[in-house]
Amino acid sequence: MARPAALPGGAAARTLVPHDVEGEGGPLGWRDLAKLGKDWAEAKKDELLTTDSRKRSDATAEADAIQERAKSEAGTSFLERVLPPDLAKVVTDHRPENVAAREAERAARQDQERRADLATRTTALLRLRISGDEQGSVEVALPAQRTEDDPNPRPDPDYPDEPAAMPWLKVVLEAADPVQVGSTTLFVLSLAVPDFRGAPGRYDIADLYERGQAGGIESWDPFDLYLSPDPDAADTIWYWDGTAPASIDVADGTIAFDLPMQSAVSGIRVTGSITWG
Repeated sequence: MARPAALPGGAAARTLVPHDVEGEGGPLGWRDLAKLGKDWAEAKKDELLTTDSRKRSDATAEADAIQERAKSEAGTSFLERVLPPDLAKVVTDHRPENVAAREAERAARQDQERRADLATRTTALLRLRISGDEQGSVEVALPAQRTEDDPNPRPDPDYPDEPAAMPWLKVVLEAADPVQVGSTTLFVLSLAVPDFRGAPGRYDIADLYERGQAGGIESWDPFDLYLSPDPDAADTIWYWDGTAPASIDVADGTIAFDLPMQSAVSGIRVTGSITWG
């Protein structure tokens, strides 16, 4: 009787036995493959028999997707059966559904850590009004993070001939969950004052940006001035665009702001105040 063919590393190939496997992340069983075949046949039938061009296009796309999935699943299931257990586990771990499950677990863990961190922060009262392409107002207490540099910094003693670093005031308010503000939501509001020289003071953000571009002060980017409507925001995050007139007024225990902002899809004006108490 012939010996099983050897696999790389000296492992012997295992005999394939048709069987069905239930449950997420397990090898694809023959019944599962048969179901994919049936679904493919139904899609091909629709593709060939329908007279509606849109339905035909959809059926073609569905048939192609099922065919690709069947190829992928059949190959994965084959490897899971014939490889040694440690290598088969690597194949199983890289199944798309298992990768997605791990990513979901990681995201849930990161969200728990974020919420725990927010619970340790002091809160500030935000009064916010949004106008423009979105409309709404809200008054809400949110976890706040404030960093304030010395408004009269000294040069680094290791580099006494170089100017001192430009001082900043930065304030970030972050909600545990998005807060409804009329037609939109608020998740994070970030304000920043470059070349901060203390309170009370009115800071012309557009003028400070122009001075940075001209070399009058340290150059800076306006990415610390933004409003994010939700955790997954990308194109919908609003930033101060670097050109529109904008101001931030700083007093003891209060910051007032007037900031036109732009995202990839819309423009808004954000006004209001933040109060610590």
